[in-house]
Amino acid sequence: MKNLIVLAALSLLILPSAAFADTIVFNSPTTAGNGNSSTRNPNNTNYEGGTAQFDLDHHSAYTWQFGGIAIPAGHTITGATLTFRNISNWDANTNRLFVHMLDTARSFGSASGNRSATVNGVTSFADATGSPVTTLSDYFAGDDSALVTSTTGDTFLFDRAFNMVGQSGYVATNFTYTFTASQLATLSSYILNGNNLAFGFDPDCHYWNNGIVFTITTAPVPEPATLALLGSGLMSTGFYLRRRRQAASNNQK
Repeated sequence: MKNLIVLAALSLLILPSAAFADTIVFNSPTTAGNGNSSTRNPNNTNYEGGTAQFDLDHHSAYTWQFGGIAIPAGHTITGATLTFRNISNWDANTNRLFVHMLDTARSFGSASGNRSATVNGVTSFADATGSPVTTLSDYFAGDDSALVTSTTGDTFLFDRAFNMVGQSGYVATNFTYTFTASQLATLSSYILNGNNLAFGFDPDCHYWNNGIVFTITTAPVPEPATLALLGSGLMSTGFYLRRRRQAASNNQK
């Protein structure tokens, strides 16, 4: 048994030591920072977001786009997460945050009508009225032509409520969404189509937060030679086991 463990270990040691995972992190730009120290503490009932806040106002839908995503050569995407830091609904009304992944988004040099100019990759469009907003609908599932085109790749990621009806005060929390296997495959295809990506956010109602973080994890794809060496190691282990069984059988005769 001891020899078997040694053989298995040797099979693993022949793998290249340079094959390590990599992490790519994108932090959203600050679009609604709150520098008031009395209201940016997530433990206070009057919490109004942190200094890195991404505006998630209940009257608007948003796109956050970024380009030049460089996946290391020879790597594949193995994981991705989207984290909302200290997110909280502004009151106890019914609420929902809808999130989509887009392969790109429209960009504008100036504002027009209900749409803002694009600043640091962020564009907004006023899609609701009233305060609070009581109609919980997904802008990116309907007529979203103000922010994306008809050919934009659009994948729904999730929707979630923060602070249920009747809940007193604010309960800020770090919320992380982990991409599914199928969403990772789509993410890879979006990035391959020009190294661009965008997210669509439709907040109904208003959410305080302290920024959004998108993280991609990659790992190297084993080269054919590496797979062959690993296969040889496993074959050697199998041959050893076979010889051992045969020897044990002969000794019992």
